[in-house]
Amino acid sequence: MRPLDSLKFLIYTLARIGLMFVATALAVVVGVILCPILVSLLPEGETRDFLMSEELRSVIAFIIFFVVQLVVFIDDGKRHAAYEIWSSVNITITLFFLLLVCFAPTIFRDTFEPHGKAMAVYNIVYFPFVWLEGYLDMKFVSAVLFGIVGSCVLFFLGYLLAFKRYAKLHPFIIGGEKRGEEKIRLMEQAEQSEDPLI
Repeated sequence: MRPLDSLKFLIYTLARIGLMFVATALAVVVGVILCPILVSLLPEGETRDFLMSEELRSVIAFIIFFVVQLVVFIDDGKRHAAYEIWSSVNITITLFFLLLVCFAPTIFRDTFEPHGKAMAVYNIVYFPFVWLEGYLDMKFVSAVLFGIVGSCVLFFLGYLLAFKRYAKLHPFIIGGEKRGEEKIRLMEQAEQSEDPLI
């Protein structure tokens, strides 16, 4: 097994950070724009009020944010097993940068005016984590940290399980020297089984 080389690792990490932005944008569009539009079509009542609640829409946004990335990390696990690419350091660093890029801006949130444009941007960008503030009574910074750390842990587990499962289903994939020996043995058997008259 071999780790990603420096350039491929950099590209992989940047691609996963880019994916996080895409997943966040999709989650915000659904939670902030599409959900209210669809719910507004329902007749007035408790059901409509419940579905229109900010916390519930935030949960939906978080699920989208989470699932999009989890599916990709699971696929990464399969691909890396197939191509014999594995380094726990690589995947850990990538997830650390995801966490850092998502969490770092929250530290500066309280330096802006409560009703200013910057605060409005924070409320939109971090909408997938609003439900943690409401349901778990957490502060903004703690909610984002809890949400992204928990997500990254699950991304890692999804990647690892997918990698292990693919390797188990295809045992010839992982094997180092044994795999090379197995290839040679199969080639020799194929040569021996060939009809000399052909």
